[in-house]
Amino acid sequence: MQVFDFHGVSVAYDHAGSGSPIVFLHNIGGERRIWANQFEALKTTHSVYALDLFGYGESDTPATGYTIDNYVDMLSEFIAAHDLSDVTLVGNCFGSALSLMYARRSPQNVRALVLCSPLTAATLRPTPTGWLARAASRIPLDTPANAIRLPLPAAGWVVREQLGPRGRDMTHTAFTTLRHRWAEPRRLLPPAAIARDLPNLNVLDHFHPGPAFPPITTIWGEKNRILSARAGARLDKSLSPVEAIRLPDCGHLVMLEAPETVTAAITSASRTALAS
Repeated sequence: MQVFDFHGVSVAYDHAGSGSPIVFLHNIGGERRIWANQFEALKTTHSVYALDLFGYGESDTPATGYTIDNYVDMLSEFIAAHDLSDVTLVGNCFGSALSLMYARRSPQNVRALVLCSPLTAATLRPTPTGWLARAASRIPLDTPANAIRLPLPAAGWVVREQLGPRGRDMTHTAFTTLRHRWAEPRRLLPPAAIARDLPNLNVLDHFHPGPAFPPITTIWGEKNRILSARAGARLDKSLSPVEAIRLPDCGHLVMLEAPETVTAAITSASRTALAS
């Protein structure tokens, strides 16, 4: 593990390999090790970075600062500090949203985007997670969220809800790690705080990339209960991905449920972008 300083907040990350860079960004409630399969497979051909967003994993959990702009600034400063260019950004859910927001700001730095279950206002809205996020945005929950610690069985249920049929039949160390992460102190603070800012992702539902924009690949598990795969299909119409992958028996954590498929999609996205 290495550490990047973002204005006094420590951001944990792993780095390995050499070659064209790939940066992995996890979802709300996730951590960098959800990408372990892809990280290990791709470090032989690429320079790979997997980050813990602040508030998650082994990064600091500050009292404030959980806004989309702040996270995009963190990503921008990380890329600049490591002198990265021609980056393939790979995200899941919130990590996909941050990847897309960064690419809108600095398209010249991005080779390709691989967006797993991209979070937007529209993909979140019709789900139970969306209802909870709207409630959290109206009620000041930061103080209780900072104090409450999820019991391990409840944390296990949170992780299980993110899995489709394929994932629920698997035993994987990453699932255990995620369950323990959700049960750690202060882990409810970041989701509760950022819920207020999620409506600002509405801009992504109306974004139509131009011909010079980095090529996009989207990956959806059709059994996703966290975000709406049906709304994701509508999002594909505006994003016009070069490849739109649908996994019928997967849920929200496609990188764990179908690791080889996701790895192959990242490899293809990077190579196709280079060839074009």
